[in-house]
Amino acid sequence: MNFCKNFKYIFVVLFISGCAANIKEVVHNPINEGEKAQKESVYLEIYYVEGISKSKNLTNSIAELRQLISTNLNVAKKKSNSDLAVNISIENFRYVSGFGRFMAGVMVGNAVLKLKVKITEVSSGNIIGESVFDTQSEFSEGIFGATTSRQLEAMAIKVIEYIKSSDKNS
Repeated sequence: MNFCKNFKYIFVVLFISGCAANIKEVVHNPINEGEKAQKESVYLEIYYVEGISKSKNLTNSIAELRQLISTNLNVAKKKSNSDLAVNISIENFRYVSGFGRFMAGVMVGNAVLKLKVKITEVSSGNIIGESVFDTQSEFSEGIFGATTSRQLEAMAIKVIEYIKSSDKNS
């Protein structure tokens, strides 16, 4: 009897918590030693490509991604006041909420987030690096699949690591 009670608690915790997002990186123009730039501030631009439907979820996700990245970098309000310009385009997006995943599991579909990140040195205009980060929850993960909020958190960490790798002092 006690085992069943403990099993129920474990199941509920796993049911609610879910899995982290797995991110695949396709590097198009890796940052090399000769292109690294010392940075003090970063100008951050996040936008979505044509073909992605604008929605409240997309707008909120862009704001959340901006906030997650900005907490770990010195983000300038103007491009002219920054050392690096980071352009992040959302290439693919499908929103899945934690509540939707909890209530409907795989029936709600897969959360999808694909970002193209381009880092440019503002003073010279040289492209320092360009990469694509892609994540998607899987059908096999069921209710434990990553939701959009988990994907945004994982993507922010990857993007910050990528930006910081462009710094000579990293």
